[in-house]
This record gives sequence, structure tokens and C-alpha cells, in this order.
Amino acid sequence: MRTLILPLLLVWLPFLCWSQGQIFGSWQGKMSTPRGNYIFNLDLQPGKSGRGYIRGVAIHDRNGEKQVIELEGYFYGDQSLYLADVADPLEKVQQGNTFSRLQFLCKYEGGEMILSGHWQEYEDLRKYRRGRLLLHRKKTKA
Repeated sequence: MRTLILPLLLVWLPFLCWSQGQIFGSWQGKMSTPRGNYIFNLDLQPGKSGRGYIRGVAIHDRNGEKQVIELEGYFYGDQSLYLADVADPLEKVQQGNTFSRLQFLCKYEGGEMILSGHWQEYEDLRKYRRGRLLLHRKKTKA
């Protein structure tokens, strides 16, 4: 049994590193909420502290108001991604602001990687709004 573990790890490790590199860049898609659908943009880049650490910026336009959220989180070995607002949640709530959390699974549709998941926007430490996110890699002009 031990003789099989090392070869399997050696085969699996490059795939994990390759897929982590695939999530960096710009993503765009739809944020679905009970109040409507909005265009959602997410830019991801590697973080500075450790492997799997990710930083990002989310931008969406809700009811004519542009919202920018700085995020940080982790990309896990099971191809899931967790991001949370950089700011301290307790401090934001005390100031009357909201804080956000995003969770994704990396999936493939038609040979293209997509990020499928949900977002949560907390108004206080117990109440939150929730919606679905479906993001595709943003097309760049070459």
C-alpha cells in the first residue's frame, strides 16, 4: 500500500499546481439574488503568504451603485475556493457596513474552467443575504 501512495502523489501534485495557476486572472459572470441579477467581476491573484493563499477584488454594480470588495482567502486541494472580506467583520458591522464571503467550486464545462458558487453579504453577525454566482474567464483583447 505504501508503495502506491508516493507514485499517486507524484502524479496528482502537478495537476493541483496547474489548476491553481488556472484560477488567477479576471472573471466575469452573473450574480443572482432574489432582488435581481447583476454583472459580477472578480480579479484573482496569488497571495504573498503561503501556498494556496489568494487575494482578489470583486466589483459589481447593484442598483446603479458600484461596489468594490477587497478579498482574501484560499484555494484548496479539492478545487474549492473560499474568499472573505479583508476588513474586520466586527468593525464593519459596528460602522453600519456589510461584509462579504464568497465560496466557489472550479468546474469544467465544454473544456472551459468556470467558477460556480455563492456569495453571502452579512448585515450583522447573524443576518445575511445570499445568492448564486457563475463566473467565466473574462475574454481579453489580444
